[in-house]
Amino acid sequence: MKIILIVPDGVAVRNFLYSNFLDELQKKGFEIHVLYQIPEYAIKEVNEVTNAIKEYHRIPYFTEPALARTLREVGVYARLLHNKKVLHNETIMCFWNNKKKGVKRKVLAKVSETVGFFLSKSYSSILFLENYYVKIMAKTKIYNEVGKIIKAINPDVVLNLHQRSITSSPIINYCNANNIKTATMIFSWDNVPKARLISRYKYYFTWSELMKNELKITYNEIKDNQIIVTGSPQFECYFDEKIKMTKDDFFKEYNLSHHKKTICFSSNDTSSPHEVNYFQDICEELDKLEEHQKPQIVFRRNPVDKSNRFKDVLSKFKHLITEIEPDWKTENEGDVHFNAVFPKLNDNRLLVNTVMFCDAVVNLGSTMAHDFAVLDKPCLYLNYNPVENSLFPVEEVYQFQHFRSMKGLDAVVWINNKSEISDKIILALNQPNEVAKDRKKWMERIIQHPLSQCSENIVGKLSKICTSV
Repeated sequence: MKIILIVPDGVAVRNFLYSNFLDELQKKGFEIHVLYQIPEYAIKEVNEVTNAIKEYHRIPYFTEPALARTLREVGVYARLLHNKKVLHNETIMCFWNNKKKGVKRKVLAKVSETVGFFLSKSYSSILFLENYYVKIMAKTKIYNEVGKIIKAINPDVVLNLHQRSITSSPIINYCNANNIKTATMIFSWDNVPKARLISRYKYYFTWSELMKNELKITYNEIKDNQIIVTGSPQFECYFDEKIKMTKDDFFKEYNLSHHKKTICFSSNDTSSPHEVNYFQDICEELDKLEEHQKPQIVFRRNPVDKSNRFKDVLSKFKHLITEIEPDWKTENEGDVHFNAVFPKLNDNRLLVNTVMFCDAVVNLGSTMAHDFAVLDKPCLYLNYNPVENSLFPVEEVYQFQHFRSMKGLDAVVWINNKSEISDKIILALNQPNEVAKDRKKWMERIIQHPLSQCSENIVGKLSKICTSV
């Protein structure tokens, strides 16, 4: 059996090419081909990790035609309005970026909002527009170029590892037009409501039943038997004994103290504007504690955040903070898009050992809550506005659709104002089993268990897809 993996960005590299996924494909007898848009330097790194991939094929560069992009953006806005209605959640519209820079982008946003508003009144109109988008993309040069690659490989199935990638559109459209089986992984727990499912597939792999139901509600043209719950390989690295260090070695490498408790502060990317304010608040409050109570802070920034926005806080509180930089690289300095920045395998080691040897994590609604839950450690969510009249109010953040999965659960510790920071962190550090008691239950809701078998699940389903008529 032959499979093509579409690898458009660094997240796909981390979750799939560095997990058990390729080994499981080999066990099932798959011949693996990769269509990629990541930098060549990333391919060299992958080749040092595995020899499972038979061939790499770079996706030819293309620019989305202006009309196609307009249709896509109109469709996104219409779908966001549709999703807001069917999921009964006003915050879904926060995922529409209408603060675009430049005259052309502002005009595109206005056109998208105007036309999308009317289209949202009729679901069939949204589907008609999306089908028209496919027809336009089929007339592009890139469509024929990727078609030649696919025809030469003659795959049994094509799996897109990141459903939001525009690059994958002509590939999937060609496959669908030529009766080649297609599948995609919904790659993150918060992706479904954002209306960024660019193409349509024969099969959809989801993290959980919760995600499956959400997909059925928001895309009712997708049938139940097309959606397969598999889990995600994202957390398999925590079961890889080869990358685990001893606490002594980890603490020695980063000059950490065995005599102190350790918290991790993990930040979001630069679209979250108040991370520095939160970080400063945490440092200021913890620095007031008696020395024997004062925990040390491990700082892990978002991998695509290459800014210097934390510089002053890191300098001022260097006696508290140890920064462990994510080992993500880029060929072009300053290019911080996910398709330009990619992880080295070493980053799995850094992440896993950070989680293993920190006692708790603090952040603003981050997925890192789940990383720590894998090892049954508590997360504290920041739940106050650190600046007045914020344009990014925390009240909206925790109303996002994916946080509804917490309903009825004591899943995290809530820090509701700056004055609570020290007391709640100390409580979580000293009595971890008395706080966020449902953190494991929450994770079981959002992703199928056991976590160590997700790659095996996905490959098993792919094998059945290939052999089905």
